[in-house]
Amino acid sequence: MTNSSPDNQGKHSELAQELVRHQAPDSNRMLGGLLVRKQCWRFSPGAKLAGLVAACVTAFGVLRFIHPFLAITCPVPADVLIVEGWSPANTMRQAAAEFRLGGCHHLLLLRPILDDTDKYQSGRYNGDYMANLLVQYGVPQEEETTLYPMVAQKDRTYHSALAARQWLAGRGMNVKSLDVATLGPHARRSRLIYEKAFGDDVKIGIIALSNREYDPAHWWRTSEGVRETLGETIAYIYARVLFHPPSPVKSG
Repeated sequence: MTNSSPDNQGKHSELAQELVRHQAPDSNRMLGGLLVRKQCWRFSPGAKLAGLVAACVTAFGVLRFIHPFLAITCPVPADVLIVEGWSPANTMRQAAAEFRLGGCHHLLLLRPILDDTDKYQSGRYNGDYMANLLVQYGVPQEEETTLYPMVAQKDRTYHSALAARQWLAGRGMNVKSLDVATLGPHARRSRLIYEKAFGDDVKIGIIALSNREYDPAHWWRTSEGVRETLGETIAYIYARVLFHPPSPVKSG
């Protein structure tokens, strides 16, 4: 009888186990290897709960703070107040009050119009109506001017700002600061666009006129509030990230 050493017995055992492993079917493969089972990571119930809480907090923050962020009011000491004339007629009373309280000496109403000889189709009639409302609410007629720039196919606020800049330069009004009054959540974007149009030499203040068609504190409850707030959010991101006009030429 041949005696085997413990080392030989261990080697035989390892060989036997290796042989069994090679002969055993692979439970992770099927159909000749066409289907392969792999391990993957999944979120635990605790992680899913944490994600849900984070999503709720984010949604609450957007609902609560996005409108105040967009509808910013930050005026500066200025001689000129620019009013964006596409705003609703019910905001003209507030614009006139801002003119009287702000110490401005001239109000410039900007009303973009279409290239049409009919004053109703072009929008000129609406601009005249807004100008009359401002006078009715206390703006001296001799201190008010209405400009009617043509409606641009894109970047309309920027082209309106350029029209205001050219008008001021044409009259030798070398302003160092001005205020812009516009509708609600359009305010932050308007300030950004006017800063791009006027350059670093002119300080731009902004006044958000209240929209009476919805409650700004609960804008998500009405279609008008949702359309205006979400639309301006997207437009502001575009103006901040993608809109890069040429640098304005210094006047004078």
